Amino acid sequence: MEQESQRQELPGRLAAFKIPLLLLLVILIGAVGFYFYTSYRPPVNHLIEGVPYYGVYNLYPDFTSSAISVATILRYYNDERVPFKGLKNEFPDSRGRDEDDKESHFQKSLKFFETQGYETFSVKLLDDKYKDKKINEIKKYIKKDIPVIVIQQKRLDTKESDIERSGWRVVIGVFDDTEEIIVHDASLGNNYVFSFANFEKLFFPGASRMLAVWPGDALAESLPKPGNNLPYQETLPVAEKAYDIIGAAGRARAAVAAADALCSSAPDDPTTEQVSEFIRLNKESIRYRDEVINNPVFKDMPTFFQFRNKFYRARSLMRIGEISKAREILINELIPANKNLDMPAEGFESVVDLEAAESSRYAKVTDGQMPAVYEVLMNTYRLEGKYKEAIDAYMPFFKLELDDEYALNKLSLLRAELSNPAIREISKGVKCMGGKSVIK
Repeated sequence: MEQESQRQELPGRLAAFKIPLLLLLVILIGAVGFYFYTSYRPPVNHLIEGVPYYGVYNLYPDFTSSAISVATILRYYNDERVPFKGLKNEFPDSRGRDEDDKESHFQKSLKFFETQGYETFSVKLLDDKYKDKKINEIKKYIKKDIPVIVIQQKRLDTKESDIERSGWRVVIGVFDDTEEIIVHDASLGNNYVFSFANFEKLFFPGASRMLAVWPGDALAESLPKPGNNLPYQETLPVAEKAYDIIGAAGRARAAVAAADALCSSAPDDPTTEQVSEFIRLNKESIRYRDEVINNPVFKDMPTFFQFRNKFYRARSLMRIGEISKAREILINELIPANKNLDMPAEGFESVVDLEAAESSRYAKVTDGQMPAVYEVLMNTYRLEGKYKEAIDAYMPFFKLELDDEYALNKLSLLRAELSNPAIREISKGVKCMGGKSVIK
C-alpha cells in the first residue's frame, strides 16, 4: 500500500518541478537572446568601393593630412563644390595659419561638413565607453559604405618629441577574419593595411577622434551615387617599403617649419638662445633629410618627393651658413633635374592643377619646374656679397614666374645693392644663423 501511494504521488512531484524548470529555461533563452540582440555583432569583412586616394603618390604634397582627408570624403560622394585650392586654404598648415585662429582642424571640419549639408558623427575613441570597442564603432559605418576619418598618431614609431605627432587618415575597410584595417593614408599610401592591434596602438590622448560623414537627405538628392567606379590601384611596392623614409621626411619638414617660424617671430636682433635653436632645428632637419636620401628606397619614390628632399636639404645648409655645399647641390643636382616635377607616381593620375593650388613659395611648381630653386641659388651668392652673380642666378626664375611681385621687388633691390653698397643690410635670416661670420 505504501509503495502504491508513493507511485501516485510521483506525477504530482514531477509536475511541481516542471513549472520552475520551464521558467528557468525561458529565462535562459531570454538571456541568450538579449545577449545576441545587444552584444553580438556579426563579423564584418567589407571594403568600401570607389574611395579615391590622394597623397604623396598623386597629389601635390603641400597639403595637410586634414585637407586631404576632407577631400577624400567629398570626392567619394562626388561632391566637387569645393576645389582642392579651397580645402588647402580652409585647412592650412602652420605656415599659412592666421595666428589669431585658435580653432582646431577637427572643429573646423565639423562646421565645414555641416555647412556643406552633411550629417556627422564623432567621438573620442579613448573614452571609457569605447575602451574595447574602437574598431566596433568604426565598423558600424564601414558596413554602410561610409568611410571614417580617424585622427591618430602618424606612425607606430612616432616619438613624443616629434613636432608633428598626429595626423588624419581615412578608413575604407575592415576585415574581422584577418583582423585588418584598410586605410588611405596620404603619406603611407593607398589601401594601406594595419593589423587591429597596431591600429589601436595609434590612438593616444589628443589624437583619438573618429569622424563619420554622410550626405544629409537634401544633399543626397543632388549628388550622384558615391564612389568613382574605378578599381583600387594596387599599393605600390615602394609604399610597402617606404615606412621609415616617410617618417624621416615628415620629421625633417616639421623641424625646418619650426626653424622658419622661430626666425619669423624673433626680434630684429635674435638672442643667442634663438640663434642656437635656429641652427639646431636646421641641423636636425638636415640629419633627417640625410636619412631619407641615403635610404635605398629613395630612388624609387616619386620624382617630386626626391626633388623636394634634396632642395630642402640644400636650403637648410644655406640657413646654417654652409653656402658652398648648398650651391653645389643646387647647381649639380637640382637644376639639371628641375623638370617634369608634376608627374605622379607610375600608375597614378595627377588630381590637382598644381599651378592653381596656391602653394607655399618653396613648394610651387610651374610648367613642371620649381622656380624657388633659382631664388635659393640667388640667395647663396647674395649672402657672400656677390650681387652680379646673384642677379644672373635669379633670372631663370622670371621665365617661369614673370609677374611674381615679391621676386620683382627682390630683383630691384639686388640691382640697387649692386650699384650702391651703402644700402646693403644684413637680412633677418642671416641674423638668425648668427651673422655673416658663420658663412662658409
